[in-house]
Amino acid sequence: MTNLQKINLELKSQKEKFTALLNENGLIADSLESVYGIFDESDNLAACGGREKNILKCFAVKNEFKGIGLTDEILSALLKEAYGEGYKSFFIFTKRSSVSFFTGAGFISLASSDDSALLYRGENTIEEVLKNELLPLCPGDIRETENAAIVMNANPFTLGHRYLIEKALEHCGTDKRLLVFAVETDKSFFSFQDRFMLIKKNTEDLKNVIVLPSSQFLISSATFPSYFLKEKTLISKNQTQLDARIFLKYFVPLFNIKIRFLGEEPLDPSTEIYNQTLLKELPPQCEVKIIERKKTHNNKIISATKVRSAFQNNSLEEVRSFLPEATYNFLSSLKEKNN
Repeated sequence: MTNLQKINLELKSQKEKFTALLNENGLIADSLESVYGIFDESDNLAACGGREKNILKCFAVKNEFKGIGLTDEILSALLKEAYGEGYKSFFIFTKRSSVSFFTGAGFISLASSDDSALLYRGENTIEEVLKNELLPLCPGDIRETENAAIVMNANPFTLGHRYLIEKALEHCGTDKRLLVFAVETDKSFFSFQDRFMLIKKNTEDLKNVIVLPSSQFLISSATFPSYFLKEKTLISKNQTQLDARIFLKYFVPLFNIKIRFLGEEPLDPSTEIYNQTLLKELPPQCEVKIIERKKTHNNKIISATKVRSAFQNNSLEEVRSFLPEATYNFLSSLKEKNN
C-alpha cells in the first residue's frame, strides 16, 4: 500500500528522504516550489517528483517500486497543481533513458544531449509559440533576408556589450540584420524588464539591430538551468548541448540565422564551456564567430560582474569607464531610489 502526499522540504526528516532518493538515482536537489512523494507502509519514500513554476524535475523511484506507475501518479499531481495556477505549457529535463515514459504522457522531445533530454507539452508547438510571440516584434518578414544573432544577458548592459554588437554589425555589413536576443528568464541581478530596456536604449542609434526577448526556449530555467548558477558551479555540458541544439533546430530556420556572434570569455570558465559547445554544435548550418573582449583605455577587461559588485558596494564611479551613458544614468537613479 502506498500513499501520495506533498513533501515539506522544511521538515528535516522529509528533506533527508527526498535528497537520499535523488542521490540513489544520480540526481541532486534543484530549485523547487513543490514536491510530491509516494510513501510505503513503513513511511519510506518510494518515489518523488518536483516542480518549479512550469518546469517539472527531480523524478526518482526506488528500484523495488519501479514499473508500477508511481511516476505517473506524481506527474498527474504536479500537472493538476500547475494547471490550477494557470500554467498551460510544461518542460521536463530528464535522462534519455526516461524519455519514452514522458512521451507516453503527452510530452514531445525538443532536443537531446549525450545523456539528457528536454521535453515539452503545451497547447501550441514551439514553432507556433515563437511565431506568435517573436515574429510580430520584427519589422516586415524577417525570413526574407539572411540574419545574424547574439544572445546576451546584459546584466547590466556595458560598453563591452555595445562593442560586441558594433563588431557584429561590421561583419554583417548592410546585407544582414542583427537579432539581439535578451535572456528573458528573471533570475539575474537586474530584472528582465530593466535589462531589455537598457539593450534597446543603448542600441537605438544603430541600424539593422532588432532586440527580442529570448523566450522560454533559449537560455531559460527550462533549457539551461545551470546558466543561472554559473557563479557557484560549472555549467553542465549536457545543458549547453541542449541549448545549442534547440537554437539550431528552431531559431536558426525560423529567423533565417546564418551566423551567431559570441563574446570572447577570458574570465568566466562556465561561459567559455558554453562558447566551445556552440562552436562545435552550430556549424555548418550556422557559422559561429567569437569577438575579442572590449577593454578600457588602461587595458582593463570590461566586466558586468564587476559592475554589479560596484553597484552593490556603492562604488559605481570605479566602473564608470565600463558603462555607456544610458546604463550609468539608470544605475545611478536606481541607487538613489533604493537609498
